[in-house]
Amino acid sequence: MEEFLNGLMVTVIGMGVTFLALIALSYILDIFRILAEGPSSKKVEEPKQEEIVIKEEVYEEEIPEQDDLELIAVITAAIAASLDTTTDQLRVRSFRRINSNTSAWSKAGRISQVQNTF
Repeated sequence: MEEFLNGLMVTVIGMGVTFLALIALSYILDIFRILAEGPSSKKVEEPKQEEIVIKEEVYEEEIPEQDDLELIAVITAAIAASLDTTTDQLRVRSFRRINSNTSAWSKAGRISQVQNTF
């Protein structure tokens, strides 16, 4: 039991010394920052912000209903392949498109990244 208490005491003292050394290092770095910048008596002026109006055009894609059946078949096949089952054991109960609020630039960037990885 005495060895355990000695080990615990060494651990606590070590952690305390480390914590105090980190606090001292923090204060030393603050002093160096103040010495490097010099006494700052002037106020920092914020840059004037101009109002910029950006007009974003939204283009909505019209997707024919005919492609939905093919898309459902592809999604069902992908799920079946990942679950190692057949498509007969899966049922698609609902299917709906989710409109994204992303800009055309971000869509083009994602498509570009996907095409460059293969």
